[in-house]
Amino acid sequence: MKIAITQRVVDIPQLHERRDSLDQRWARLITRLGGVPVPLSNLVSDVARYLAELDPACVILSGGNDIFCLEGAQDVAPERDLFEVKLVDACLASHIPLIGVCRGMQLLNLHLGGRLRRVEGHVSKSHAIFGEGPAQIVNSFHNWGMEAVDLAPELICTAVAEDGTVEAFLHRHVQCCGVMWHPEREPDLCPRDAEIFQQLLHAEPTRS
Repeated sequence: MKIAITQRVVDIPQLHERRDSLDQRWARLITRLGGVPVPLSNLVSDVARYLAELDPACVILSGGNDIFCLEGAQDVAPERDLFEVKLVDACLASHIPLIGVCRGMQLLNLHLGGRLRRVEGHVSKSHAIFGEGPAQIVNSFHNWGMEAVDLAPELICTAVAEDGTVEAFLHRHVQCCGVMWHPEREPDLCPRDAEIFQQLLHAEPTRS
């Protein structure tokens, strides 16, 4: 079962290189889920064909890099933004499940018609989130987030932080969700994260 995952862009001026890069912990997480990790290259132009030939069971939009259009954004990668927007469209058209992690959740909300806002106290922190079931403690590494009023119309909030910011959402009609924490950075896969991934990986395709 191939699980495709996007990569952050890292600039290495001294080597005149601009690299696609992926935290090694993603491979550990994906293999624990029973999948084969397939890193995606940001400079592929024909994204629909790329996705069709890879035929993944799921696509993960990973974290890292600010989104270029955000005021005050740093460490930006416009080529990644363009690739991931095309990737989201191709996944939705082909009914391939999508999960956005941190930046990936932000990009999904923006591309589907939502908004982002600056948030405070969410960098290198751990905090509780509240939704269905017991509260969960998650990690946090983001400067931008969203409140319920900022969500795209197709998205439903499923978890919030104590300050009211959205920590997870689901799409109303297709197999697509987002989480603001980084499951790959935890030493063990918590039951909530495992459930999120397994529901996407094994759900029946949506054709509406």
